[in-house]
Amino acid sequence: MRCLNPSRPPGGRRYIILVTAVLTLLWAGFTHGHSEDEDKGGVHAVMDPVPEELSELRLQLRRTLAPQLLVANPTDKPLIIKDEAGRSFLRIGPDNTEGDLGAAAFHRTNTLLAPGAIPAEASESPRWAVVEASPNWGWFDLRLRTEGIDVPADVIDAGTLASIGTWSVPVRLGDTESIISGHFEYRPAASGIVQAKIGDLGALQGQAMVRAMPGSSRPGLFLSYFGDAPLTLMGEQGEPFLRFSQQGVAANRHSPTWANVAPAGAPSYVENDDTMNVRWAKVSNGKSYGWIEPRAGYSGQVENPSQPGVLKSWQIPISIGENTSRIQGKTEWLPVEPTTGKEY
Repeated sequence: MRCLNPSRPPGGRRYIILVTAVLTLLWAGFTHGHSEDEDKGGVHAVMDPVPEELSELRLQLRRTLAPQLLVANPTDKPLIIKDEAGRSFLRIGPDNTEGDLGAAAFHRTNTLLAPGAIPAEASESPRWAVVEASPNWGWFDLRLRTEGIDVPADVIDAGTLASIGTWSVPVRLGDTESIISGHFEYRPAASGIVQAKIGDLGALQGQAMVRAMPGSSRPGLFLSYFGDAPLTLMGEQGEPFLRFSQQGVAANRHSPTWANVAPAGAPSYVENDDTMNVRWAKVSNGKSYGWIEPRAGYSGQVENPSQPGVLKSWQIPISIGENTSRIQGKTEWLPVEPTTGKEY
């Protein structure tokens, strides 16, 4: 994130610089957008289906240390984000992203400090400035924070998924008013874990190390390649997805699979304009990389949570030079035994 306006924001320029550093470190640290507490139960912000009038936008809700809204605006119309009082504090697109440095909401949504650290009434006169050279932005909207939400005792006792409230962010795309909305879900502590396992590496045998990484319903894969010929992994729609070569690891920015798994701060998905199917962007200088793998994940209902079992089989087509093959694996359900206290 860059702030190109030399004027003083509330709290001074040191505040903007500090926030920039914090966000940079945060994005670098959460390469898979997976929260450590996903399996421990609690309240989560969930985004509802995008309204038709916003369908051209690319919207995503991710949770790192707090819920974060990510928006890319490929349209020729500006997207305005408003605070709780209806004041505009972000303008995303069509050419860049601008923030109102006089609006408290701009600063409150760009820090993970306690919400009260910057009071809502700290706003000053509007001072718009370009804060990003592209029409993409991510912010930690306080309306999605879950820390202060009380879960009714009967919901906890029921031990099942439950909706316990709603949230909304008013926006305007061009001249059209709309909202980005969602709800808060109570998720009980997991009774088991979804675990992906590698089966057959196909032609990669002897040329790579592939490991599955746990990740709630979204396991990841880690691949370290030591072959000579370039290795390409295909995405869910058969498109080139990731490429491993002597120059490092690159992601195809036109890949719909990359659109679903790209970590915050990585090269973003770019819609294919039919002039080219592949647009590679380096994501690692080495020959190893880890990513969330949708094909290894499972979000369906487990028929018998008390018993282990195979939930699905999956495969990832690959090409090594001119040769094609596949990585095959299975995703299993492993029950978690409830812990009991002991007296010593």
